[in-house]
Amino acid sequence: MSAVVLLLLVLAGATVAVARRAGRPGEELRGAPVSAWLRATARRTRLWRLAGLTAGTAVGITAMQFDPLGRGPLLAAPLCALLVLAGVVVGELQVTAPRDTVRTAGLAVRRAGEYLPRRLTAAVATATGLLAVVLALTTAAGSPDDLGRAGRALARRCSAFVSEAVGPWPGSFYALPLVAVVVPGLVLAALALRRIVHRPRSADDARLDDALRRQAADSVVAGCGLLVAVPLTGVSFFAAHALSNLDCAPPTWRVLAGALGLLVPAVLALSLWCVVALTAPAPSRAGVAPREPAAL
Repeated sequence: MSAVVLLLLVLAGATVAVARRAGRPGEELRGAPVSAWLRATARRTRLWRLAGLTAGTAVGITAMQFDPLGRGPLLAAPLCALLVLAGVVVGELQVTAPRDTVRTAGLAVRRAGEYLPRRLTAAVATATGLLAVVLALTTAAGSPDDLGRAGRALARRCSAFVSEAVGPWPGSFYALPLVAVVVPGLVLAALALRRIVHRPRSADDARLDDALRRQAADSVVAGCGLLVAVPLTGVSFFAAHALSNLDCAPPTWRVLAGALGLLVPAVLALSLWCVVALTAPAPSRAGVAPREPAAL
């Protein structure tokens, strides 16, 4: 799982960068009249995202020390992403309604799609679907290894008298623990997006408030990217390696091994993209004015 090691090292360095920025909350709000409530909201949500990233990095590095069979390294990045998403949720839950002298109310329908980064969201959704497909196929093809551990080997009967098995194979031995982390993470991401859309807001700072929501949505999508892209990298690599080392593999298996091998650098690039999105929200998105709601 060398990809996991690389990603965690990048996350450790990114944590330092975010920590430096955390001392200047509301930096994206400079140059505009901003209420104290919005500045406090920017500070609070950013610090909770930082806390999630820091705790997740520590948990991910710790997880890599356990299970010499590889399940610890496989779960390191998903566990890190899980805590990142938890930090986003907690930060958004800390946002309370502004205590304005004059309270105003408006009717507007806000949807999660208005705040999501389109290209990154599409890439993460594709990676999520690919992970589901690859895990389903590897689990179905898995066989027990020489010690009887289910789904840890790929076996094939070459002839009536000869059979062959290679491993490690990302079957149920690895897939089930991974699914147990990824599914709660996706549920947590959905809850985070719902909270980002529906949390309290100030009508006086609507444009800047929406900018903060976009940054929070960026963090959620990037967290989901880490949740699925890094384990997909490891699963694809070891599946391709096993398929390539099976001497009596049919031609279709060789083609599948090549496809999985090509998938590895693409998904690793997505992982690094998510790290950048998580630690450095795009200023162009932060400054985009939202669509004006219809006045009633």
